[in-house]
Amino acid sequence: MGRSANLKRNIDGFRLSAKKVSESINKVGDIWKDSNYASLQKQMGELAKASKAVIENGERTCASADKFFEIASEKI
Repeated sequence: MGRSANLKRNIDGFRLSAKKVSESINKVGDIWKDSNYASLQKQMGELAKASKAVIENGERTCASADKFFEIASEKI
């Protein structure tokens, strides 16, 4: 694993947490049938989009860091 292994673990942990929150909100949708739930669901959709962006940017950062260290370790 590259030098970004710790960051990758954190991204995976974040991804899992975001998924659990989303799944939990969807499960309570069967119980809650009011405007507060609709508002919460809308906010969760926005959070999911932001979470996806964080995860994608984190993954690109990891790949860039690994590539940087690979290049930096090359003998000239």
